[in-house]
Amino acid sequence: MFNRSVRQSYLCRSEFQTKEDLVITYLPLIKNLAGKLSIALPASLDKSDLVGSGIIGLLEAYERYDPARGVKFSSYASLRIRGAMIDEIRKVSLAPRSFFSRLRQVQEAVKALRQSLGREPTPGEIAGQLGWLETAVERVWSNYNLLAVVSLEKLLFKEMGEDGFTVEDILSTSHDTPELALIKKERQHLLAEALNELPEREKLLLSLYYYEDLTQKEIAKLMCVSTARVSQMHARAIQRLQEMLGSRL
Repeated sequence: MFNRSVRQSYLCRSEFQTKEDLVITYLPLIKNLAGKLSIALPASLDKSDLVGSGIIGLLEAYERYDPARGVKFSSYASLRIRGAMIDEIRKVSLAPRSFFSRLRQVQEAVKALRQSLGREPTPGEIAGQLGWLETAVERVWSNYNLLAVVSLEKLLFKEMGEDGFTVEDILSTSHDTPELALIKKERQHLLAEALNELPEREKLLLSLYYYEDLTQKEIAKLMCVSTARVSQMHARAIQRLQEMLGSRL
């Protein structure tokens, strides 16, 4: 195991002389990840909260990084940054006992409206069907979206330990050890198969989000839907992937 002085020496060779230099270098990445995770952001958090959590994750990566593991610091730091943001979201959005009851109500309303309208209902139409405020419907979708994302990532990378990868990481082409590269290649193949079985609009949404690196707002504008609708579609697509992959892993 490398001690603290060796780790710091390695990081100095990577041009991170101080923690301040490190934060300045990685701040654009942190802001980008915070923007992307807004697709699963509960109302009680905003992007600045995630940026703060991301900085904490980066500093933890700085302290814990071990070059002996053969993973680039940039790859390890990205995992820690995103993990810290996910932890922050989960901490403030633990679903109350009533959440799943409300989720079932929303899903039943969506099913009924889909049959009567012949299309996907808007959050406002769902709210009208239930007699709720539209913000209440959006809050249910937001929490559901977060739960779906986290559960899929746990399913895909359940054997990877605390430093396991995310959906985005498996689609990256960064340098890995031979063992990790083999696992990621297998997961990438399974994920690609499942993606091809999704409805076209859900496939497009995930492609824009994970491959094209667009934010929720950018996807909403491109697909001519609301950001709430993007969150709803993303949650449903992730749920489908989870169901398909559950029988293959």
